[in-house]
Amino acid sequence: MSMKESAYVGSTDSNDVIDLCDVDDDVDDTGGAGDFAGTQPSKPLKGILKGVDDDVERKDSAPKRRKKELHFSEIMHEVFYYETRSPAPFEADDNEVQFIGESSASAANALKPSSQMEQSKATAEYTVLSSRHGRARREQRSISKHDLKTAIKYGLKLPGNPDPRSGEKRWKFIYQGLVYVTDAACKKEITSYRQNYQNTPPGMECEPVDAVPITCQMKEKHNELVRVLKDEQHLITGHTFVIVDQSGSMRNSDVQGFETRSHAAYRCLGVDFIKQQLTSRNPDQADLFAEAVSVIEMRDDGDILLARVPMDWILYNHLVDRPTKSRPCSHGNYSQSLQLASKLIFQEHSMLLSDGMNHDDMPNFSLVFLSDGRPSDSERRHDQERIDILTNLADSLTNKFSFFAMGVGAPAADFQTLRDMVDHISEKGGVGSFVHTGLSKAKLSQSFSKVSSVLTSHRTTLLQDGKPAPKAKKGYKMRPTGKTVGLSSIFPSTKYNATSYDIRRFRFDKDKAKGNSQDPWKQVQFVGNDVNGVEVEDNPFGKGAERLAYRFYELKEGKRLKCFVAKDSLHQTEETKEAFHHTFCLVQSRALEWADRYNQAIKLSPLLKPADECLKAPQLRFLCPSVYSIKQKGRNGERKDYLVEVKLEGKFHKFHKWNSNNGFVSKSKVVDAGQTIELKAGSELVPLEQFVHAFTHWVYEASQREIIVCDLQGVLNQEGKHPEFILTDPAICSRRPANRLGKTDMGLNGIRRWASSHRCGAVCKGLNLPCLGRVY
Repeated sequence: MSMKESAYVGSTDSNDVIDLCDVDDDVDDTGGAGDFAGTQPSKPLKGILKGVDDDVERKDSAPKRRKKELHFSEIMHEVFYYETRSPAPFEADDNEVQFIGESSASAANALKPSSQMEQSKATAEYTVLSSRHGRARREQRSISKHDLKTAIKYGLKLPGNPDPRSGEKRWKFIYQGLVYVTDAACKKEITSYRQNYQNTPPGMECEPVDAVPITCQMKEKHNELVRVLKDEQHLITGHTFVIVDQSGSMRNSDVQGFETRSHAAYRCLGVDFIKQQLTSRNPDQADLFAEAVSVIEMRDDGDILLARVPMDWILYNHLVDRPTKSRPCSHGNYSQSLQLASKLIFQEHSMLLSDGMNHDDMPNFSLVFLSDGRPSDSERRHDQERIDILTNLADSLTNKFSFFAMGVGAPAADFQTLRDMVDHISEKGGVGSFVHTGLSKAKLSQSFSKVSSVLTSHRTTLLQDGKPAPKAKKGYKMRPTGKTVGLSSIFPSTKYNATSYDIRRFRFDKDKAKGNSQDPWKQVQFVGNDVNGVEVEDNPFGKGAERLAYRFYELKEGKRLKCFVAKDSLHQTEETKEAFHHTFCLVQSRALEWADRYNQAIKLSPLLKPADECLKAPQLRFLCPSVYSIKQKGRNGERKDYLVEVKLEGKFHKFHKWNSNNGFVSKSKVVDAGQTIELKAGSELVPLEQFVHAFTHWVYEASQREIIVCDLQGVLNQEGKHPEFILTDPAICSRRPANRLGKTDMGLNGIRRWASSHRCGAVCKGLNLPCLGRVY
């Protein structure tokens, strides 16, 4: 007896088509990097084809129907073709069912299980010629031979992908989530797998991974980071390249808690790597988090899925959702994907070198390689290719390169190639690690968590490299505070009079300092009249990260005139006084030049005009230091130099530090209404301190992203008609080592740390600066 099944082909709206996931045929499974890589399919059996055409007359408005009976040995299938008046050649797509000349509703109704059709042949009577590969796949996926026969009897029959080697036709039967692929005769078993996972064996159920809701702020942040990774690559602190095996064997549903191995790989990558990085960062000071990620999918060739994208929640959602869109198929060739990753790494490395970045400032490059078995390209020449690729990376990047290999598969799976690759990296002195996770979700998660921890350690080390080594501090005792401050009878001091000492005052000439051939020090008059001595207190009243501050006075007939602040190095150093003072004055004079230009930019910006025309936007001004040189009279008299600034006295606001050279940026607290200004371009009051924060950002852009002026500290003076920030003791951080200015210059890492903490506001926007960091 014979059984008839019907398949319909044509076109319809995508909304009316059942979402069917096609298997890419036998080569997808046998050629992949998996437990059964290398198994070859048998030749397909040939059937006897007899065709009978019957034309059925219909009304002019109805399409013509043509029926063919296809006889494959014991089974006879009827295939109906619906032709329009202008029929087009049919080209079956592997991933969809088409309907020609039918309405969407009738087409959808046509896809009914064959159990509603004629069922006259016993299930056991259907022929399934097993293959070695097919049996192995069924054993892995808990599919019985009876399941295949049931799929033939009751399932939906569709054209499958042809044999990629011979081009011979194949069929697939879909029934209750089971997909069974056969040869053209519908007898020989090619492969089988589960399309949906409602019938997943106990213990293999998939745990749902929810996407993170993306807010408008997250989207803005993502766009900002995309710009930074493209235009300001020197800010990147790390770039992770992930190669994910997507060969046919990654369809296996044998990892506990996941639908397939592909689901396990991508979701652990998202949850245990990306999510862990995002949730462990400091929300206050690491807001920019300039980390890049690139993902390559490994099949016959390497395909770039993502290239230099920000590590953020949008990436997380993309990765955990990827298994629903990516279909593992074909072979798993290691060398092609490794070569592609190496090309991307060297392109970025060369670009940073050409931009003047030295090796110590380079970001860390990490390569994560995840596969479920030995490579399909397993010839000896391919082994040597892989070793050569890794050798070049290890030799060129040295301590900036890490390699992590993960094997997902049964305990007996062959991961010797991955082990050899890791061993080679370790022999070269690099960081290499291999973990065979087996089929355990917990072990796979732990492996990605380990990679996350190593990446965090690399980033921390990189950002600390710019910090100077600890230095021995001078012995000192801080000056007591209280109501008696300023009384010389209580606080010891040293006086120098003009009778015994030669006392002179010098100013630093920044213009002469540019030529290096002229002495930049110019002698100037004392501040007071008839000065005949100076006095310095022995104990400092204040200290910073690099300097001590002492009270300093000009004397007239032994009496104090005006109080100043004398600064000296906090550390014991071999640096001469001249060098110490020269660097300090050079940095402060350059900061003063940038402040003058910044004030002009503020003045010319139409968006920063105060709403009250009688007011002006606040200005920034740096103090001009001078050096008092004191030499004891006589041939071998001792000489002392004091770096002196005006002491900020008056009805100023409390001395404040707005940012530093190590990434600190003061938080925006509740601001007194008296310290705000209303601008014409906005309806909200803008804190005056935003003009200080915007100054560092403006210098960064105005200098072509070469330097920042930071470590901004001082007072806000509102005694006059217009507010003014009086600043002192700044630092300049330079991208290029050749331009470094003193021990407070933290270089590129100082810029990176500032960029990770800076928050743009109305002033940055008014100056048309690219968004960098959070918005107030």
